[in-house]
Amino acid sequence: MAKGLWGVIGKSVLGLLGLLVLLFVTGVAFGYMSAHGVMTSDDAVVWIMTIFAVLVMIGSLWVGVAWMRSIDEAAREAHKSAWYWGGTAGMAVGGVGVILSGLDQAEALRFAVSGRTDPAAYMAAGAMLMLLLMLAGYTIVWAWWWLARR
Repeated sequence: MAKGLWGVIGKSVLGLLGLLVLLFVTGVAFGYMSAHGVMTSDDAVVWIMTIFAVLVMIGSLWVGVAWMRSIDEAAREAHKSAWYWGGTAGMAVGGVGVILSGLDQAEALRFAVSGRTDPAAYMAAGAMLMLLLMLAGYTIVWAWWWLARR
């Protein structure tokens, strides 16, 4: 295991626990405000999820930076190469779908995302599919990079 990685793991666990405590306190506060008519319960859910999403993304970026600083140069190069070549190739595959979705014939392709057919659900599904394609490309190139150098 890379030097300094245990510190990153420990701080990540502490950060996750802090996030859970903060979300609990926020949930209680917004629940109180919702019960007393200051805001609707739907507004409270949106605010809590927004706070959660922002904090998780900030934490993810911090963990990623700390982790990249703790690994050796070869591992860093493997990840950079995999993200560039694999992520770009996966995004290109997903880009074909994005371009084809602009055709009038694409209207016939209807699918439900958790029973929803609104534009936001389709956008979320498309973003998730694009991310999965990028991760698949990343994984393939990362494995190829290490196999080629063994």
